[in-house]
Order: sequence, then structure tokens, then C-alpha cells
Amino acid sequence: MTFRLPRRTMLRALGGVAVGLPALECMLNPHGEALALGGGLPLRYAIVFAGQALGGDEWEEDRYMIAGERFQESGHFIVPPETGAGYSVTTPLQPLADLGLMDDFSLVSGLRIPWSASSVEPADVPAGGAFRDFHGGGCGPLLCGTRSESPSFTCRSITSDQVLAAENPGSALDSLVLRVQPIWYLSGSSFSGRQYLSYRGDDDPIEAMVSPLLVYRSLFDGFTPGGATEAAAHDFALRARQSVLSLITDKRQALVSRVGAADRERLERHFDEIRALELRIASMPVGDGACQKPTEPGEDPPEGGNNEGSGSDTIATNTGYSDEHGRARLLADLLHMAFVCDLTRVATMQITCFQSHMNVYPVTEMLGTPVRADLHECGHNGDTENRGQLPVSLTLGWHVSHYAYLLDKLKNTAEGSGTLLDNSAIVFMPEAGHGVQLNDNESINQTHSVERMVLLVGGRAGGLAPGRHIDATGSHPANVLVSAMQAVGHDGDTLGEVSGTVPELFG
Repeated sequence: MTFRLPRRTMLRALGGVAVGLPALECMLNPHGEALALGGGLPLRYAIVFAGQALGGDEWEEDRYMIAGERFQESGHFIVPPETGAGYSVTTPLQPLADLGLMDDFSLVSGLRIPWSASSVEPADVPAGGAFRDFHGGGCGPLLCGTRSESPSFTCRSITSDQVLAAENPGSALDSLVLRVQPIWYLSGSSFSGRQYLSYRGDDDPIEAMVSPLLVYRSLFDGFTPGGATEAAAHDFALRARQSVLSLITDKRQALVSRVGAADRERLERHFDEIRALELRIASMPVGDGACQKPTEPGEDPPEGGNNEGSGSDTIATNTGYSDEHGRARLLADLLHMAFVCDLTRVATMQITCFQSHMNVYPVTEMLGTPVRADLHECGHNGDTENRGQLPVSLTLGWHVSHYAYLLDKLKNTAEGSGTLLDNSAIVFMPEAGHGVQLNDNESINQTHSVERMVLLVGGRAGGLAPGRHIDATGSHPANVLVSAMQAVGHDGDTLGEVSGTVPELFG
């Protein structure tokens, strides 16, 4: 009799430790298209968020200044001139092209959140619309499709990820909510809701996990954040072993001995990847204080601290930044492993928060064009020498590089007869567009705009047909989210107050 395993098999040990398994041949039907014990392969959904707009204040999309010299040059604004397949690779999309992923996502442009042109009163905000005060006014309708009635950063209904988490729970976590930017960076104020991407309902946000160590424990150690006593006890248990794999040695060996050669190779590679994650966490200690007594990583490193200012005359080069680049990579690795192991099927990863004040100097220096500004001011003013479209596109491209990194890992993970990316819908979401200013309904080429917005949708779940630029002028961003939700099995056509899809996303 052929040896079979349920897809959600986990190797468990005492203390809540559990290690999920990848999709093996012994879990699938002979064609690798469905589970041997019934049901289809799991579908995954994720949103990767960037807290920035698409262009610079009062700069047209083909104009910018670098090192004090003004240029007029196309190809830097994220939206290409061509629609359909084979379109030009713009500057923010270059990280996707570098990894050979241009056929693995679609770019949807022309999106717009409606607002009242004649009134600033909350009662006059249209369905799914934005209150006339950016940034907070655009936050809610972007995430949940329900109108905002104040400038506060909140949602007035459930977000797409939590709708799907209730419908498609994972074996360990119904959803994984992550944030890369650990602190606010602006003295005299606080996040005040800008750090939330996921909501269970009206003004009911979910706190994101920022520490990779805490994420790792939640996924593999059965650890739930609690008081200091529980954390200390868990730390003591961790110190007693070198690896989560050490607790499942017997079960691991027994399973490897029963599966075929292909599955055996896949399992060993899977266990090697888990151990590599443990070692990366040990060598790159990160966190925001959520885990005060980590074992292998040691003490949390000092964070960047508040920026001294926002412009080139006051901002330093070593404040307002806590290695968000390295943190994003590590959290993407953990998200990928959670999907591989079917520990969760729904996730959000907020790279930078709404209206982010992360210092972009370390990021742009890495890209060869250092800009002395925080992310928010990069869109508004840049610095005295670097302004306009190219500096904005470089920081947007840095965000896209983490989205590309995740897509590439999913694409290179075999699952059944295809890949994990084939069974996913992964959305990239910038905070704002570039157009008429929401606040005054008059100024053009503004970052405080909910016009000309863009979303990227990667993967092939549910018949998604990637590889195209889709001009969806007039559509709401929620129409794209509903499409991605349907791709992973949601049977509704509404998110908040917005109904309908973008049919062109499907083949």
C-alpha cells in the first residue's frame, strides 16, 4: 500500500514545538494537482505594503533633480506607457526584472479612491471614499473599501486579509501580520494608527509582529506573546537546546525513512532551510522590545532613534533607520516558510508605515544616489540637491525589491506539479498615487493624492494571468483586492462598500 500523509501533517514535540512540512509527493494525487486524501492544494494571499506615494510634489513624472542638476527623462514613473504584455521596465520595477519575474505579476494602474469635490464634511464622503485630509483620510478606504469620515488612521470595516483568514485558516496561525519598520522615528508624535494594516472590524486593529525572533517562536515553538514570566520560561526552554529540530529528531528520522527518494531530498532541504533561518536569527539580532530576553540572538541592537530633522540641513545619516533592509529580508524568509509549511495561508507585511519617516539615506546610498531626507519628505521636498521623480522611484524600487524577493522565493519552491507562486495571490500596495491633492482638490502632481494609484498582483492562483500592465482607470483599489481574494477562493464580490473586480487580471 502506498504511504500517504495528510497535507497538514506536523512533527510535534513536547512544549508546543511543531514543525510543518512542505507538500510532498506522498500527500498529492498522481498528477500533483490535488491532495491524495481529498481537496485542492492550499492557496495563499498576502499584501506587501509601502508607506509612500508614486511621485514628488509639484514634479511631473518625467522630471527630477540629481546632484543639483535638473533632468527630463521618461521611464522612472512606475506606470509604463504601454499596456498589455511586453511593456517597458520602469525604474521601480527593475528589481522584479532583475529576478526574471516580469511574467509573474500584473501591474494595475489608474486606480482611484473617490472623494467629494464640493464638500469637506464627513457626511458627504461617498461610498468607499476618502475624507478630505490625507494621509489618514486615504488609509481606511485603501485597506478595507469603506469610506473614512475623519483624518484618523483607522478602518471602519474588516480588511481583506482577515476576511480570508476566517475562510481559509492555517494549521498554526489564521493570519500572519508583520511590520518591518519598528518605531515611528519622529519626535513629538507617535504611530497613532499608522502602524496598522489588518483589522478585524470597525476600529479593531491587529498588532503586527516586528521581531523576527517572536515570529519564529510563534510559527515553530508554539509561543504566544504573554507576560514576562511566560517569556522567561520559554527562554529557559530555548537555552536547553540548539535548534527546534533537536526536539523532533526521532519523528523526523522515522518520516524520512518511509518516504520516497524525491520526498526524502525535499524534506532534508526543508529541514536545512529551517536551520538556516535559526542561524540567521542568531547572527542578526533584531526586534522592537517584544522579546526582552531572546536566547540565541542576545540583546536587541540599538534602533536608529528619532531623526534629528526632516530635511537635508538637519537629518543625520545614521538615525531614523533600524536596518529595515535586513529586517524585511528576514521577515520575508519567515513568511515564505510559513506558507511552505502551511502554517498560515494569509499574511500582511508592512515594510514602512503610513506617512513613514524612515530615513532613506542608508537605502538610497545603497542604490548609488544618497538622499538626505526621511521617506515622507523624500516625496514632498527631497533634499536641496535631489528631488522629484527619480529619488521617489528609487525608494519605491527599494520597497519593490522586497516584494520581488518574496515572489522569487515562492517561484523557486516546488509544490505539486507547479510552484508555490502558482498557488498564490501576492499584492504590492503603495500608500498613495500622484495626482490632484486630496486636501484642496486643486493642486496637481501631489503626493497627497488618491488618484493614479497602482497595485501589483503576483501569482497564478485561481486563474490569475500575470505578465501584463492593466489600465483600470476609474477602478477602486478594493476592486483589485476583491479580484485577488476571489483568486484564492473567496466567493463574494464586495469589500467594504466597494463591489466588483478587475476582470483583466484573469485569463
